[in-house]
Amino acid sequence: MRILDLVINEVAVGKLAARGISSLEIEQVIANDPSVGDNPEPRVHGSKALVGPTDAVRFLTVILQPDEDTATRWHVMTAWESSARQINAFHRDR
Repeated sequence: MRILDLVINEVAVGKLAARGISSLEIEQVIANDPSVGDNPEPRVHGSKALVGPTDAVRFLTVILQPDEDTATRWHVMTAWESSARQINAFHRDR
């Protein structure tokens, strides 16, 4: 999975803000080598779930949707604080 262009639209910013998550934290998770898997509850084929730490070591689960036109552009759909199970799986995968 290669991300050259990350899109965070106003709807996503609102969802993130409701959970106390900033756009900067999303960018940090992506930059900090998250674990990547298929979204377990996809609304869009090919969507991915990323689990990883921010620079402050806050673990987040981020849902990305692929762009229809460009394979390296991804859209942030939502994110939340990772569960203990997700964090443990992240560490196991390392």
